[in-house]
Amino acid sequence: MALAALSTTFSFLKAMMNMKELVATGQAGDGREKALLDHVVKTAEKGNPMSVLNVMDDYAKNSSWLMNIGDGKGPILDNTLKKYNPRVLLELGTFCGYSAVRIASQLHRDGGKLLSFEMNADNCNIARQIIEHAGLSSEVVVVEGKFNERLELAKQFLEEMNSPHFDFVFIDHWKDRYMPDYLLLKENGMLGNGSGVCADNMGPIMAPADFRKYLKTHPEELETSEFKSSAEYLWWFPDSVTVSTFKLPSQL
Repeated sequence: MALAALSTTFSFLKAMMNMKELVATGQAGDGREKALLDHVVKTAEKGNPMSVLNVMDDYAKNSSWLMNIGDGKGPILDNTLKKYNPRVLLELGTFCGYSAVRIASQLHRDGGKLLSFEMNADNCNIARQIIEHAGLSSEVVVVEGKFNERLELAKQFLEEMNSPHFDFVFIDHWKDRYMPDYLLLKENGMLGNGSGVCADNMGPIMAPADFRKYLKTHPEELETSEFKSSAEYLWWFPDSVTVSTFKLPSQL
């Protein structure tokens, strides 16, 4: 156990040392993302989302650290989805598809679907294959590109889903985009009264200061709870997840 934790920490630090490429490309630069896909396809039971998640968690703990929400904070996301019971969902930051699989496996309303944005083409390809292996391709649409640059596609998705807004939004991409992308959602009417907004990596070290401050100073707009935990696969690294309920001004 101690050796595994040490190995995970070393793998995390290796990724952080390559931060410039990680930020620019969304990948660690050592092939771990492709290796994860190969491992999932070879090891996880096809059509079984929980098996896929367990294999991804095992890989992140024992082979190469990954920036998934992980099995530590994952139950927070699970419980949040039960609370909101959403049908039309948005994810900002697909990476390799871990949270997309986790979210899609929790959809209990007929016709529920997740739209997920990922800036890196290779990650999109990996995520789509992992989501397919989990048997959830019909519940998840992975889009290559940045949300702010493909806003019309999000609007088109809402039209196709016959919904005026997203019931639930999971934010887990680059931290400098949390605040501007939330404002884009709000200004374009993509959030409705009661919509859930869940944000990962909101702890004392990684949280974007502007978005964290906004949550604290706008309780009339976003009724927020914070759930403290540790960062993905790193027990020594404090982190948290925030869960907010959006309120329309006319219904405050």
